Amino acid sequence: MSFIQKYHLLIPTFIVGVSMFFACSKEKTPTPVTPEPTKWEKIAGHYKVYDTTGVYLYDMDLVHIHNDATNEDSIRFENFDNNFTFIALQVDFSSIPMYIRIGGGDPLYDSNNKRWKLSAGISDYYNNWNNDTIKLRFNKTNINYYISDVTPYYACDCKQIAVKQH
Repeated sequence: MSFIQKYHLLIPTFIVGVSMFFACSKEKTPTPVTPEPTKWEKIAGHYKVYDTTGVYLYDMDLVHIHNDATNEDSIRFENFDNNFTFIALQVDFSSIPMYIRIGGGDPLYDSNNKRWKLSAGISDYYNNWNNDTIKLRFNKTNINYYISDVTPYYACDCKQIAVKQH
C-alpha cells in the first residue's frame, strides 16, 4: 500500500485545517491616524532669538490662528523684537514654501504705545522656517511718527535668528 493510498483521507483534512487556521486570525483594529500638522502649526511655538553673532536677545512666541469661516491662517507674533505683538496673515508662496510674513500693518504700536512701521521683503534666505530656525530680516522705522510721538528717530535693517525651543 502506497503512502498516498494510506493517507488519502488525511491530506484533504490537513489542507482544510490549515486553511481554517489562517482564515480565523484576529481582526486587526486600525490604528488612529493623526493628521500631519500644517506648516503653520509646525512653525508655531516658543523661540529664543539671537543676533547674528549668537548673542541672546529675547524670547518670542509664534501662535498659529486658523479662521474656519475664511479658511485663512495667521501667525500671532508675541514679543517680536522684544517690543511688538501683532498678527500677520500667512500666505503661500509656491517658490518659497515655508515663508513667514512679518508685519502687522502701519502703524504698529510697541509696548510703550509708540508707533512704528515694520516690514519685511520676500527672500529665499530670510523669513523662512527651516529646521526649527527662522533667519529674520525686517525693516523697522519710526520716521513717520517720531516727531509727534516725541521719540528719537530710529531706522534699522534688522537681522536676527529665532530658534524654536522644544
